[in-house]
Amino acid sequence: MDNYLIIIERQENNFSAYCPDVDGCVATGATVDEARKNFLEALEFHFEGLQEDGLEIPKPNSTFAFSSADCTGVLNIRTKKSTHLKLIKLAEQENVSVSHLVNDAIIKQYG
Repeated sequence: MDNYLIIIERQENNFSAYCPDVDGCVATGATVDEARKNFLEALEFHFEGLQEDGLEIPKPNSTFAFSSADCTGVLNIRTKKSTHLKLIKLAEQENVSVSHLVNDAIIKQYG
């Protein structure tokens, strides 16, 4: 299920989630994370229903793209606490910020 594009849209009082490749499956949540979690549960339930009915599960076909206008230069990531602590210690050893350390690592790996 990791290959399905999930669209999450802000609504007036919550967030809604759907997949362009899977008709009839939607979910909502109070936060983006909750909407995503609820959608993945709904998607699993939806696929189970399709299988029970002898219907084919749709293949993921959608993709997404960003333009340079969408890029802000800000990247927020989540890591395990132990990974974060390692990064802090490495950054202190190098006498740079964690952001600088991670940025350099990304550039070294991906150019």
